[in-house]
Amino acid sequence: MELPTTLPVLLLLMALSVVWACPDGCQCRGSTVQCVGLSNFPMPLPSSATKLYFSKCSFNSLEPEHMTNSLDLLLIKESLLREVRPGTFNSTPHIGSLTLTGTQLQDLPEALLKNLQKLEALTLSINNLLVLRPQWFSLLTELRRLDLSRNLFTAVPVETFHPLKQLSYLSLSGNKVSQLSRETFKGLSQIITLRLNRNMLQELQVGTLDDLVNLGELSLQDNQITHLHRDLFSKTPKLQKLFLSNNKITSLPEGIFLNVPNLSQISLYENQLETLGPRVFGPTALKELWLYDNKLSRVENDTFRNLTQLRLLVLSRNRISYVSTSAFRGLEQLGEVSLHTNLITTLQAGTFQVLPRLVNISLENNFIKSLPRGFLQGLTHLGQIDLRNNSLPNLPQESLDALTASEEVLLQQNPWRCDKDILPLRDWLKQYPSKTNQSLVVCDAPSSLNGEMIALLADENLVSLSSTQEPVLTSTEKRRRPHTPPAKRSTPSPAVKTTPTSEYEKVTRSGQGNTGSISRDISITLIVIAVVCTVIISTVIISCICWRRNKSGTGNIGRRSTNSVL
Repeated sequence: MELPTTLPVLLLLMALSVVWACPDGCQCRGSTVQCVGLSNFPMPLPSSATKLYFSKCSFNSLEPEHMTNSLDLLLIKESLLREVRPGTFNSTPHIGSLTLTGTQLQDLPEALLKNLQKLEALTLSINNLLVLRPQWFSLLTELRRLDLSRNLFTAVPVETFHPLKQLSYLSLSGNKVSQLSRETFKGLSQIITLRLNRNMLQELQVGTLDDLVNLGELSLQDNQITHLHRDLFSKTPKLQKLFLSNNKITSLPEGIFLNVPNLSQISLYENQLETLGPRVFGPTALKELWLYDNKLSRVENDTFRNLTQLRLLVLSRNRISYVSTSAFRGLEQLGEVSLHTNLITTLQAGTFQVLPRLVNISLENNFIKSLPRGFLQGLTHLGQIDLRNNSLPNLPQESLDALTASEEVLLQQNPWRCDKDILPLRDWLKQYPSKTNQSLVVCDAPSSLNGEMIALLADENLVSLSSTQEPVLTSTEKRRRPHTPPAKRSTPSPAVKTTPTSEYEKVTRSGQGNTGSISRDISITLIVIAVVCTVIISTVIISCICWRRNKSGTGNIGRRSTNSVL
């Protein structure tokens, strides 16, 4: 009698189990299905599923029967997917976000995405896609974000992106694109972020960026660009971030940055810039300017005058031998300037006087032989000045008085000549023991005082050394060649011990038939000593090489330390 009532209930429960059943190996929460490490695509999927996430799966293909009409998001990452069959997304018109990343895909059907007209975000990064097909995007009029990075594209057909009028983010980074048509980005007025870094671009034609009136970030680093046209950025007034590092740019035309008043970040390091003219930079909101690892030889007057909001200026690891007196004029907000690892031998007296907010000055690894009188005058906030590994033999009292304004002074690895002229430095070190690491400020000459702490020298230890006595190489001549970063001081090689002359004379004089055997003994002894010393020296050299490799491998320019790049 109750069968008619029970049967519909059972059928309803069975239907619900099909709708809500979670596939094996997956986790289901509401309408979201997450699957990890599956070898086959799970079938059937809950018909109510709207979001599918697959990670580290080994199924090879996607097929139309795998999809459900209710999907609005599909993500497959770090999987062995090799093929997406034609028509796979024909029954999924509601998908708004599609991600296929870290797969083995080499191509996609041309009409694969034609029914995804609600698609707003498409990520096809870190695959093996070889050819960029314009038909993929021809009907994606609502697309706002497109990531095609880290594939194997070599060319971009000129019409590829023209239908994407709503696009705000586009990444082609990490491909092998060598050139772009000036019409490539035509009509893309909504783009805010454009990433073209890590390709093989040699130039951007003038007019390429003209339609990108809302462009805020442009990444061009890690290409092979040799020059930039003066008017390249003339139609991008909202540009805030510009990355040009690690290219082959030899010069910047005057006025190239005159029409980007909102520019707050620019990277120009690791190029081949030889000169910078005073009219390259217009008035901008730039806070940091990175110019290290170029080929600059001089810094002329007013080079940075328009950069009135600049806080950090990095000019290290160039070939700069001259910095003019007014090179930094106008930089009243500058807090740190880095000039280390250049070819500077002298400083102009007024170079830093126009920088009232300056806190840190890096001058290490140059060839500075003396400091001009009053060269730190007017600097009331100076925290650190780094003078390591220069060519300073001593410092007169007026130079030391100037250094007193700094909280920390780094003076080690200079060829300090410990004669009577070292007395002002010795007394200054005693008077201000907290300003420098005194144990590292040691004599270089004469040899009898080599390695002795200057702060502990007694008057009777100091003698007048004539210019003909013990010629002293400069610190930088001892430790590095020009244009190369300095190496850390290695442990001195152990001296080779030889038989004393007097003992050897006694042996040769005695003769009496023992000369041959004694000579052989001496020869054997010398050979053994030479072999031992060779082993010791080789061990020291290998240790130093390993240390330097380890150091260079762990260095990170992005994580700034006071005296690495800065």
